[in-house]
Amino acid sequence: MLLLMRRPWMKWLQRASLKAFPRWLRGRARRSFVRQNSFARRYGLRILTVVFTVFYASLAINVCYETAIWMADSGILSPPTWMSVPSD
Repeated sequence: MLLLMRRPWMKWLQRASLKAFPRWLRGRARRSFVRQNSFARRYGLRILTVVFTVFYASLAINVCYETAIWMADSGILSPPTWMSVPSD
């Protein structure tokens, strides 16, 4: 995503989108555009890193949980019969 934002055609597209605003709003839209880009440059990579780390951690936890549930349901986690204490 960050790689696409650096491409010349994407920068051109962002600048061209300013023409959609009325002439009297273009200055304010341009300042907002510059402010958003500076925020994205400053914090974008850190935000994406945190988001993807949380996503992968959540995915790993869910896979481990589902695997444990499946193993318990299928009897893999139950003790073997030779380990059970005979009841007299």
